Amino acid sequence: MNPQQQPTGPKRKSDVKPYLRYSGLAFQMIAIMAIAALGGRKLDEHFQNKTPWWTFGLLIVAVFACMYSVIVSLTRKD
Repeated sequence: MNPQQQPTGPKRKSDVKPYLRYSGLAFQMIAIMAIAALGGRKLDEHFQNKTPWWTFGLLIVAVFACMYSVIVSLTRKD
C-alpha cells in the first residue's frame, strides 16, 4: 500500500474530529441548562415562590453537572 493512501476500512473512534466531539458536548450542556431552568420555573410556579429559588438552585446544580461532564470528557483517554 502506498503511504499516501488511506485505509478504506471503518473509521476508528479516535479519527473523529475534535470540534465534532466538543460541539456535541456543547449541545449537551445547553440541554442540561435548559431542562434545569424550565424545571425550576415550574417548581417556582407550583410552590408560588416570589423569589425563584428553585430556578437558582437547579441552575447551580446544572452548572456543576456541566463542569463535571466537561472535565470527565477532557481527561478521558480514547
